[in-house]
Amino acid sequence: MFSKPRELRRIGTRSRSLNVVAQGPSSVSARINLDRSSRVIQVPPSSQNGTLSLIENLLESIVDAISSGKELVIPYASVRSLQDGAVQTTNRRDARAVDYVRFPGRSVQEAKKFEALFRIIELSHEALLSGNLITKRNIYYQNPDLFRSQSAVDDMVDNLAFTLGVGRENLNIVAAAKGLVSGPIDMILHDGSIHSCDIPGNTGMLLPSVSSIQKIDFRTTQWLLVIEKEATFRTLAASAYCKNSQAGHGIIITAKGFPDLATRRFICILHSMRPDLAMFALVDYDPHGLAIMRTYRYGSQRLDHEQNAATPQILWLGIRSDDILLDVDTDRHESQDYSQSQPISESASKDAAARYLDESQNERRTKRVRFSKAKAPSESILPLTAHDRKRAVELLKEISVAHTIDVGGSDQVQELQRMLMLNIKAEIQAVDNYGDIAKWLDDKLSG
Repeated sequence: MFSKPRELRRIGTRSRSLNVVAQGPSSVSARINLDRSSRVIQVPPSSQNGTLSLIENLLESIVDAISSGKELVIPYASVRSLQDGAVQTTNRRDARAVDYVRFPGRSVQEAKKFEALFRIIELSHEALLSGNLITKRNIYYQNPDLFRSQSAVDDMVDNLAFTLGVGRENLNIVAAAKGLVSGPIDMILHDGSIHSCDIPGNTGMLLPSVSSIQKIDFRTTQWLLVIEKEATFRTLAASAYCKNSQAGHGIIITAKGFPDLATRRFICILHSMRPDLAMFALVDYDPHGLAIMRTYRYGSQRLDHEQNAATPQILWLGIRSDDILLDVDTDRHESQDYSQSQPISESASKDAAARYLDESQNERRTKRVRFSKAKAPSESILPLTAHDRKRAVELLKEISVAHTIDVGGSDQVQELQRMLMLNIKAEIQAVDNYGDIAKWLDDKLSG
């Protein structure tokens, strides 16, 4: 028998109609507030009042249903429905195909899903009222029998945020810390504690949730470098490159591979606070690395509804083909200057991408590519796998979509086409000088 949980009792019995509308978090482009000196900047506030109202509307609608003896219903839209093509639109936020989860429902599985979803709503409400944050991992371990898996919690939290038209952090639900930061900056949290990122060693500091940060002291920071590889991050942190760089003081950040939402939001908030801060991305020379860089710049398809999680101002520092190749002899594809003779939307169209892949697989190059021994150790240069080639073509198709094209789009198309034609990929270590990437970075950042 369904018992009325304490959250419903706390809300009371006042009646409101359920009205789920798209309400995103407040913009991070709010004016910069200076405190004490120009180097200490207030983090733009993000009000959670709108989200709390939406959550309470949901809870009150369930109270009303219990009071009147009706079936209990929670609106529920799936992010995956857009990925699977269930809705064709250019505005994903307006395209929510809202379904419903019912209790007792049409099956035992639906009843269990209702119970799990309701528990997440209840925990979000408690967190919003208390001002505390709760991690998705904590949600799972509070009741593993109910949720069955961590991925089930992840999907439900993202789908709930998507249904309400808010970001995950607006629910006061966050992922466990993953990203690392190192460099001469200090973060002042709302609880008054100060977290210095300028610590010795190669560990860096785990990124706190953006919503827990009140102010940031940027000191003399002039640049930010986001790095795909944790190993490269640790090498640079251990050598104190952030303070010894010829380009001046800077910050290095890694999400240890594919960027998580928290790391992307942190970088976005840094840009909103310091629009003058130069930002760069260092990734492997392969389709996966390029996809990582593009996720930092444009966000991810799966979490496209999340606001303030993309930073288009990040520049692609490397590595690129000219960092690892001494001389690239081209076949007839490049002699026709394929990537620049047509608009990017045409050269990267679906048909063109598929044709380019087919031709690059079946035709030989007329001359061999020569690698620079000074630049690229042979063990860092590898052939593309079938999965790599497929991902490269997918990226070419993505770049052809109008809303992702920018000034760097043509460069990305050209490099992807080169990868396919030359059938090569390279790790960041390809530009190491016997394990030291500092000189290469100095040349790039100071150039």
